[in-house]
Amino acid sequence: MVAAAFLIHLINGAYVLILNIYLRKKGYADEQIAQFVSFRFLGILLFAFPLGIYIKGKALRPFFMASSILVPLCSLFLLLSIQSGNETNITLGFILWGLSFMILSVCGLPYIMRAAPEEVVSEAISLNFSMWSLAAIVSGSMINLLSRMKEIRIMNHLFILDEFHIMLFIIGLSSFSIILVLLMKEAKPRSASSHFLNNFKALRSDYDWKLIGRVLIPNMLIAVGAGLTIPFVNLFFNSVFKLDSEQFSLIGAITAGFVFLSTLFIPIIRRRFGFKVAILIPQSLAIFFLVILAFTQIASVYSWAFYLAVAAFMLRQPLMNMAGPVTSELGMKYVGARNQELISAMSSSIWSASWFISAKVFQELRRLDLEYFQIFFITAALYSVGVVFYYLLINDYLRQKPESGDSPLPLELPLRGMERG
Repeated sequence: MVAAAFLIHLINGAYVLILNIYLRKKGYADEQIAQFVSFRFLGILLFAFPLGIYIKGKALRPFFMASSILVPLCSLFLLLSIQSGNETNITLGFILWGLSFMILSVCGLPYIMRAAPEEVVSEAISLNFSMWSLAAIVSGSMINLLSRMKEIRIMNHLFILDEFHIMLFIIGLSSFSIILVLLMKEAKPRSASSHFLNNFKALRSDYDWKLIGRVLIPNMLIAVGAGLTIPFVNLFFNSVFKLDSEQFSLIGAITAGFVFLSTLFIPIIRRRFGFKVAILIPQSLAIFFLVILAFTQIASVYSWAFYLAVAAFMLRQPLMNMAGPVTSELGMKYVGARNQELISAMSSSIWSASWFISAKVFQELRRLDLEYFQIFFITAALYSVGVVFYYLLINDYLRQKPESGDSPLPLELPLRGMERG
């Protein structure tokens, strides 16, 4: 599953790195690009929650197969639509691309919680999260390498290695995920399968909505802030420092390398120091470096501002992302086994809804000529409030299920029996 997710994420990595720059080269302004991007999350917003209800007790392998087939096809449709300049198809392409990725994101965590032994859940979640980073490393490196080559001849046909042909190559590579999904083993569901309508009717009685709500509040605040910044960082570097796809893909690949390493390292921190250190400190430092990144636009007339911006970006990304697996693990453990499929789907819905709203807000803010640094400051404020809510959530979890890294008590044998709740 993780290997298949890596191949699928190759497309995601490539599109996140250079698709906006490609759209800008095709003549679209920032507000138009933001409008297109917002539709990627609209489809997820509408369908992630019903999918989370539907998969309860169901086999998950068919959904991974659907995602491995649909992601390359929908990505190809989107790319061809941009190339032809058909704005209706571009909008539809973003919706379909988001939906195909949504299947993977909704089913990933429930599959891990079903298949992974309890003692390695942290590592399994981190490994799954790290596949996005690893895919971004590989995608960014390929984009940079192919961009430097400029052109390539295959069977007497000369191909100009621009953004279009590079993304086309990565789509072809990603389609091999189908083979890996065929090799997957199905994990036994934790609950009995039921009809969709029965699952829907049972929403009120079968789920702990107070627990779910407490997990989703900080998730939503972080998501809204991230949606104002992360999809448009490439536009920031392109506008302020005039970076093209070749340069930004290299920066993105190196940064993804730091994200990959930090994501693999975070389970050790979580086990040694607990949720507070593993979540709150990285997120707080990430906010600090985001503010530094914002200030570089104000100081962009100075040559050192570019290097400071790159350093701040490269530090912010791994710090914010390394907390992701731990917050997911915290949420899954906090809500309990019977709520896990639903919380996975609702997290996807929350992120998609937040990023849809954020993209619309970004669109309006850019239309009003707000600068990037002002938008980044808004993100930093939302992040800060989200961190406060994570602090409250961790304290509530620890009152019920103390963790060794967070507890001030000595590590005696009776306490060890309580560590996993």
